Amino acid sequence: MKKNKFEFIIDSEFQSQIPALTDEEFQQLEENILSEGEVLSPLIVWGNILVDGHNRYKILQQHPEIPYTTRSISCTCETREDVLAWICKHQLGRRNLTPEQKKFLIGKQYHSEKSTRGGNHGNQYTQVANCQIDNLPSVENTTERIAKENNVSPSFVIRAEQFMKTVELMEKYCPGIQEEILSGKLKLSQREATIIRGTPTEALPTVVSTWREEKLNGKPDDSADTYENLELLSKVTERNFSSAATSKIQTADPLSENRPFISSGKRSTELQTIRELGEKMATVDHVADAEGMFSEINSASDSFIFRLEQCFALYPDFLTNVEIEAKVIAALQKAESYIVHLKEQHRQHLLKTTNSQ
Repeated sequence: MKKNKFEFIIDSEFQSQIPALTDEEFQQLEENILSEGEVLSPLIVWGNILVDGHNRYKILQQHPEIPYTTRSISCTCETREDVLAWICKHQLGRRNLTPEQKKFLIGKQYHSEKSTRGGNHGNQYTQVANCQIDNLPSVENTTERIAKENNVSPSFVIRAEQFMKTVELMEKYCPGIQEEILSGKLKLSQREATIIRGTPTEALPTVVSTWREEKLNGKPDDSADTYENLELLSKVTERNFSSAATSKIQTADPLSENRPFISSGKRSTELQTIRELGEKMATVDHVADAEGMFSEINSASDSFIFRLEQCFALYPDFLTNVEIEAKVIAALQKAESYIVHLKEQHRQHLLKTTNSQ
């Protein structure tokens, strides 16, 4: 043990990855330290920068007579990305994280480790080109490992990175909103995050502040794509569409002139897979009942939304490039028209039912 010399540097980025304590939790921590007469858990440092133990350090500054110990991670962490990944992994071991905090930390860990391992900022389908280091872990392996460590799906890890980036973007234009989102006070849906990421920079201050005010004033949360529902949906989707080729099926290709990453050979394979799935659905070996068919329709709707969000997460240009965005909307017009048709048909049925009574 040694006396407090207040020799540590506070790094705002490192500190922002650590969930804040409530006033009651901080008071309880202070009471525990004063009761013990020492800080039992060591402060974690990287050089002279404080990495973990900011709340304990704050209490030590108020009570310099309290002894403490430190532990350095300089031997295992060479870069800032290493430290950020360490912080996130360490915090993910806590039991009292909110779903939003867990999602944010998973996204930050993935982003930091991905940056450390060769600077490849692709997704889990991206190949590490011209890599001369045989034992360098791939982005895909990093995704799968982090998913297993946190008992989530690989696709959730990728969505978590997008969520993290969105929250940090919002914090930039509205300081304090990150804590409100991660604490669960403000619910940010996947759909809302996608819209915010696609907002022009000059409009972000207004959009973010307006979103916050609407949430604080009682705007209903979008429960269709909460953390839990998306995670469950991703596991179901991955089980049903386990291969990468199947999970990236598309029924139209309005962006063919803008999409060199889809070859004609691959396109033919995807179309063949669609036909095979259609034939399989048409040749069931039992008589389907109404409940089963309703379940199929509901699953189709969930899968449709999930696959769209995957596309937007993997290729952000779809919602940031005005010309491509217009083509995306045009491609989805068929689905909208079909739903409008069903609604009109339903309205006619209701009118007939009412008139016959």
